[in-house]
Amino acid sequence: MNILHGLIKGVLSVGLLIFGALLLANVVALHTPLGDFLITDKLGQFLTGISAIFLVLLYWLTAIPVQEERFLTFENEGGTISISVKAINDFLAKLADEFAGIIRLRADVSASRDGRIEVRLDVSVRAGTKVQQLSQVLQQRVRESMRDNLGIAEIQTVKVNVSSIVAAEQPDAGRPADWQDASA
Repeated sequence: MNILHGLIKGVLSVGLLIFGALLLANVVALHTPLGDFLITDKLGQFLTGISAIFLVLLYWLTAIPVQEERFLTFENEGGTISISVKAINDFLAKLADEFAGIIRLRADVSASRDGRIEVRLDVSVRAGTKVQQLSQVLQQRVRESMRDNLGIAEIQTVKVNVSSIVAAEQPDAGRPADWQDASA
């Protein structure tokens, strides 16, 4: 569906740009049948052509999403502390190095309006890893790291989502011995 929406936006934008360019060309003395058919006076053609081009440019300039950086802010006895959510996510992703069974870890920290902090971890693990045990230790490690290193103690939940279990590669283990000799 997103592809269809993108295609429609592109076609409408190009069509509107061509329409505006044809109207402006008619004003400049390049006679186009479209200009005389729709709008007969030159001022109307000029204003409509400029408006069409301006609307397309304005749409594309305002359609670019601006990512506002989010912060977790909390008070302590010394004052206010704000930590970027991106910095926390990057910090938690580095915990993957502490676990041999984790291939990839992506963290997503969010805070609700009432101050509850939730951590979601998307993890890829090696085949043979005991997922239940790994998840429990990882949840505990996330809570400890955030408390000890970042000063964030009130964590509502730590959710671990195992997105993939990756088998260890063994390049020639599955081939018969005579195939290995023949390929050499």
